[in-house]
Amino acid sequence: MSTVETTETPPSLARAKGERAERAGGKKIEAIQALRGVAALAVVAIHATAIERKYSGGDLLLPEWFRFGASGVDLFFVISGFVMVTVTRGRFGRINEVLRFLWGRVTRIYPTYWFYFFITLAVLLWQPSWVNTSLPQQASLWASFLLLPTNTLPLVMVAWSLINELWFYFVFAILLFFPEKALLPSLCVWAAAILVVTLFVDTSAFTPTALIIVNPFTLEFIIGSLVALIVRAEYARKLPAGLCWGMLIVVAVSLILAHAAGALEGSALKRALAMGGLYGALLASCVVLEARRSLRIPTFMRLNGDMSYTVYLSHVLVLSVIGKIWFAIGPVSGLWDNAVACAVMFAAVVVYGGIAYRLIERPMVDLSHRLRARLIR
Repeated sequence: MSTVETTETPPSLARAKGERAERAGGKKIEAIQALRGVAALAVVAIHATAIERKYSGGDLLLPEWFRFGASGVDLFFVISGFVMVTVTRGRFGRINEVLRFLWGRVTRIYPTYWFYFFITLAVLLWQPSWVNTSLPQQASLWASFLLLPTNTLPLVMVAWSLINELWFYFVFAILLFFPEKALLPSLCVWAAAILVVTLFVDTSAFTPTALIIVNPFTLEFIIGSLVALIVRAEYARKLPAGLCWGMLIVVAVSLILAHAAGALEGSALKRALAMGGLYGALLASCVVLEARRSLRIPTFMRLNGDMSYTVYLSHVLVLSVIGKIWFAIGPVSGLWDNAVACAVMFAAVVVYGGIAYRLIERPMVDLSHRLRARLIR
């Protein structure tokens, strides 16, 4: 995971402290780690409901509002924008920092993703009927491998979000070439361009790549970036804790109302603005409260955030295995088998996520950091 600092420092000190933090392992903002974990489990919840509907024999235990877990992806996007602004502070206008940024982002996304890509590919070659059977056509393997935009979902279906992530990283890397004071106006112009195209241009004939470029989901990354710029301002850190707690209550109520209003089922633009705004307020409140020492993050939530990327990529495979075992045993009348199966599903996702993070994802990240230190001064 990216490391971020919680204190305000001049640019020169920020660079030096950032370099020392990377060598020492860095200090994460624990609120961000916790929210990452929440976002991952939210996505797990919606796919767990799909597994229950498929294999339970008709009895349903998981509530309908679990389907709102799809907004976990929106929270991931807002967090990504926040983190990118935070970790690049004081590093604008230098080619080596741009290279370090690109190296860090690419090696953070691809190696762990490729591990699950090849597992899914192996399952596809062994039992084609087990992979993405709900899609009208199978994914392009090369496009899926490279995370390129296409008309279909990638082989690892949840990786569609990574395509949007990579586009944001690419544009943000370009912004790093300019002075840091140009970041705020650049983000505003970028957001305005997406709004204009979405509202006034017919995109039905756009290519998949063009659709990614103008995708309203990018607004959620930009919202997260703007939140980072606001939070690090002097006045933001002086906000009373009571105001932040009140904001959290408002966000919680608004999320309930958004679910009731079907915010995820409307246009992509309305979803991006509604969910991006709410999760941006949630993120800002949590970060300020932590900085003021008014919010303590339980250890299990922080650890869940650490393994959130592994959980996100692997959970569909884990849930599918549990679902097929459930189907093989045979569902029975009543909800007790649903309760057992659902408990096993969530436990298996978390347990596997913790083990795989330690044995697969974390070693890859550490190797990437060592190679970057050798190749890019």
